[in-house]
Amino acid sequence: MAKIVLDGVTREVALERSQDGVVVVVDGRRHAVSEVITLASSVSFLLGNVSNVAFVSSSVTGTRISLKGHTYLRTDARVDTDTPSRGGGASDGRVQAPMPGSIIALHVKEGEHVSAGQPVVVLESMKMHNEITAPMDGVVRRIHCKVGDQVSFGHVLVEISAEGAQE
Repeated sequence: MAKIVLDGVTREVALERSQDGVVVVVDGRRHAVSEVITLASSVSFLLGNVSNVAFVSSSVTGTRISLKGHTYLRTDARVDTDTPSRGGGASDGRVQAPMPGSIIALHVKEGEHVSAGQPVVVLESMKMHNEITAPMDGVVRRIHCKVGDQVSFGHVLVEISAEGAQE
């Protein structure tokens, strides 16, 4: 599950694979997406039986997504890495994949000190780059992925121990 801000409104977004494509879950509402085609700066897809084209551009102020005559500004791509169903989460130091995708960058090494909010991994999903950050200050204890790996939802990518914590 990822938390993003679109035009000042926080949304919880998740992707799930289905037989016919992908199901995008936005704030608990499920949307069947199929026939996804990515082009330079745009994505074409079917939402139900309706054809759509979204135009995407990024800058230092955020990512702009234009769809059906509306332009949305994605200003916060920080990923919520907690696991509410198990009571664990960001405080346990496990950084998990919020959606299926491909690891395109790894910004840390085992033994490295990190700060909360520091980028650790970049995950590409549906041609969107998702920067995944450290949930807390600490030390990278284990890395469970490498550039080029395909990961599924919930895959533990990195483990971080709180500074001063004993193993």
